[in-house]
Amino acid sequence: MAATRLLACLTLILSAACGGEYAPRTGDLLFQRTAAEGMGDAIAAATQRDTAVTFTHVGIVEAAADGVFVVEAIDTSVRRTPLADFLARSARRGGRPLAAVGRLRAADETTAERALRRAHERLGLPYDDEFLPANGKLYCSELVWECYVAADDSTHLLQSRPMTFRTADGELPDYWAGHFAALGMPVPEGVAGTNPNDMARDPAVEIVCRLYESN
Repeated sequence: MAATRLLACLTLILSAACGGEYAPRTGDLLFQRTAAEGMGDAIAAATQRDTAVTFTHVGIVEAAADGVFVVEAIDTSVRRTPLADFLARSARRGGRPLAAVGRLRAADETTAERALRRAHERLGLPYDDEFLPANGKLYCSELVWECYVAADDSTHLLQSRPMTFRTADGELPDYWAGHFAALGMPVPEGVAGTNPNDMARDPAVEIVCRLYESN
């Protein structure tokens, strides 16, 4: 009963934040700007666009009988996080989390359930701090990219593109230089990959709800 009440409460909060038009749906993408410094700031510096909010993290919503969760790759591994904990991690504007809900335009319920199933199959995999493809590890948007595929499991529904870790003026932030030096590897500049900010602007994704005031 407590879990049911919590789910109802969170649904009301999200619905109110989105003008009464949103309830959590399995397969939705939850984008956020995290409050933590370090990697989040470095991701924002490399991926920011001429927009009010630069998203630095993304996960897949799971609306289950025992609550609402977000399956995400963060810190050390892929995990299933309660929605309240996920939102508590967000930076805030006017008391509201800097988070937004995206939905794949062409994804039906079957596609969303398949994405969630693939995400569950990856629970426990290590976080990919190398940001390399097909290495048995996953970073946040890579998890989403891997999970959203066509019915034949061969076609990805979201775009990947050459990654950059540099700022708009071409500078490599000290964070990334130190991060990859500590791993003993070159910066994977130009390697195919994804990031939350570009994913939120993928033509396949519709932002159906912003939890923050856009102005």
